[in-house]
Amino acid sequence: MSVPLTEQQQQALDAQGGAAPRLIDPRTNAVYVLIPQADYEAVRDVLEDERRQRAIRAVALRNAAGRMHEAP
Repeated sequence: MSVPLTEQQQQALDAQGGAAPRLIDPRTNAVYVLIPQADYEAVRDVLEDERRQRAIRAVALRNAAGRMHEAP
């Protein structure tokens, strides 16, 4: 879903000078960081790779633990 910026929001974004602006949800006080889509995609890819690596390590550790009780 894409939400167009209002003129006031665009001015606030321009005033950031390249820093990632933070948005606050007044209902929950949750803070969101607005970043360009290309940056988001890159970060998402890195996080996905990290998640996959953790899953692989967890499986490897379980396999290794199971083999510790096997006779050589």
